[in-house]
Amino acid sequence: MPEGSVWRMRGTGMLVLLGVTVLLAALRGGVLLHTHSLNSLDGALQTWFALDHFARGEQLGTAFQSYLGITMVLALVPVFVLAGKTLFASTLAAYVMVLAAAVATAWACVWLIRPVPPRARWKAAVVLLFLFYYAGALCGQAIGLAWPATLDPGVSLRPLRGALAFFVLPVFVVLVRRVRLEGKAVAGGFPLGLVAGIGLLWSNDSGIPLVIATTGALVLALWDHPARLAWALPAFALGVLASASAILLALTRAAPSPWLAYNFRDVAGDQFWFFAPWERSTRILGVTDLPAILGHADPLSALSMVLLAACIAFAAVQRLRRRNAPVRASAFMLVGASVLGTALVPQIGGHVGAEYNGIVFVLGVCAPLIVAPTALWRRARPVLRRIGPREAATLTGLAALAMIATEAARFAAAYSGSERTVHDADLGFRVTPAYARDLAAMRRLAAAWDAQGVPQDRRLLSVYTSPLDIAAGARSPADVGSLIHALGPTKRAAFNALVAGKEVAAVTTIAPDYSGWEGWLTRASWPFFRALHENYTPIARNDQQVLWVRARGTRTPPAPATCRVAALAQGQIVLDIAAADAGLATVSITRRPPYATGRGAMLTVLEDSPDTEPAERERWADFPHYGIANVPALELMAPVAPRQTTRLTLETLDGSPIGAASCSAVVESAIDVTALPPLPEGIDRYLAGGAM
Repeated sequence: MPEGSVWRMRGTGMLVLLGVTVLLAALRGGVLLHTHSLNSLDGALQTWFALDHFARGEQLGTAFQSYLGITMVLALVPVFVLAGKTLFASTLAAYVMVLAAAVATAWACVWLIRPVPPRARWKAAVVLLFLFYYAGALCGQAIGLAWPATLDPGVSLRPLRGALAFFVLPVFVVLVRRVRLEGKAVAGGFPLGLVAGIGLLWSNDSGIPLVIATTGALVLALWDHPARLAWALPAFALGVLASASAILLALTRAAPSPWLAYNFRDVAGDQFWFFAPWERSTRILGVTDLPAILGHADPLSALSMVLLAACIAFAAVQRLRRRNAPVRASAFMLVGASVLGTALVPQIGGHVGAEYNGIVFVLGVCAPLIVAPTALWRRARPVLRRIGPREAATLTGLAALAMIATEAARFAAAYSGSERTVHDADLGFRVTPAYARDLAAMRRLAAAWDAQGVPQDRRLLSVYTSPLDIAAGARSPADVGSLIHALGPTKRAAFNALVAGKEVAAVTTIAPDYSGWEGWLTRASWPFFRALHENYTPIARNDQQVLWVRARGTRTPPAPATCRVAALAQGQIVLDIAAADAGLATVSITRRPPYATGRGAMLTVLEDSPDTEPAERERWADFPHYGIANVPALELMAPVAPRQTTRLTLETLDGSPIGAASCSAVVESAIDVTALPPLPEGIDRYLAGGAM
């Protein structure tokens, strides 16, 4: 076949693949419009928070912090802006990019499997996309087996974080080929470094593994050309430094220190103890703990991780023995090592979780085919010859139609069966009539704030950013957006000060009967909630949120309670708290050195109280454990009841010395939010009372 015809076929195939992708994205967008969760605990709100600030051109690190990363969020901006810069736009942008990541992953796997003819790669990519992201998910659901491959962005865009290397792969292949064929080491290494530098800022857990993996892949590709490698590596490093520095300095307006401190000191230091679960087996303290990652993984993810690691090692040895194609083998090393690193970094730096391992699944399953020796493919040739152009076209068509039909069926069901009949322009979503009334009530409250000249960044502080913030026209008073991202002592103190000093007009919290995670967050961030109870009063609620406003008058001072150290061991302190009245006790603990401060000395609390007695309501994961900061002075919450002792057991993770301690306690009445009026009624009463 003439070369021009081959290129035309490839171009047509890529257009078909692009068309299928766009159609899938459009259909899924229709589904999202009618059904996507408006739960403020959902990751869509933290994505919107970062996107909204980036789209406004605000100063990173000072005006806001982007917990999800930098360039990954910037990649969502075009769709976000084109779709209207709403919450729906950010949700759609996240899905479109995750779908693009799935297509890039499928294409990369097909390209790495050498026997697939170039003109058939787009067809194989369509089939692979169907098998991994549609058929496989249905089969896994049918047999009750967790299926790791997903098109759902999740709470923190994990699939997109794991796909970084697949976006970089084409650039790596083109530039490394240039170095090997033309000897232009600097001309290849420097632009590769520029791209890797952009990737370095993708997200905290994927950027560094990408740069390390790209460096290793570059060495493997050029080790047999030492002179070229000697020029390519420093050029690559210079490119990484140039692009990463330029982006960071531009976005932070030449003041990168606050962003660097937050990401590499505060987040890195606190996420280890702050987030669930807190069992010893979920923390990596040394090399011997690494098998726990496989132990906590679902079966398919664990198998794919083992397969991928083994195939990477095999490919590296074969490359050093000159037994495989240098560019293709080093490209596999790039994506394989990068994906594995992205899965491992958050589990080593934070907690072990099966949710991180799914990003290796597709590549891990394909890895044996990628590294399979040529002799093995020769033996399989008689079978492969049965799949001719006609059969390949049929399979591709069926796969594409099945994916489109699946999304079309989801859209039809969402459109016809949804209770969301009202379109909210500010959110971009369709909402239920009841939720539309909640949003309208928040807009009435916002109008009152407008009349009083309350600045947008002093209106509403939300424990979790929610659609209510958007309806109220509020700009977050905190640069981190949500309480769970107020990591590090400085950020926590700043967040707490907003309620301690009554600096905001209102606050929203999660309703205790909506999510069991409210119980965890209240305990893990008790100084904030204690200040909230002292200075604000709840006036209304909906199914998710409780709305608080500044309290008037003087609060009843807390009553005395007792706290004593009931037991003390090397790695454990047991506190007994009692009070004459029911309520929430504030337990102040002063620790005395010496006590351990390393990772193994991570502090956890085990609570035994009236609130931990068996109940039907949902609880947080690892209930009744939670983590706390390993600091000299602690302030904890303890539910108490008459004639009953509440016990708090503080322990270090590895049994290292916890030190001696003394404690005191006071108790205040618990605030019952279950009987509050609905948002519209409560807000209207508040406005009618002239309390503003």
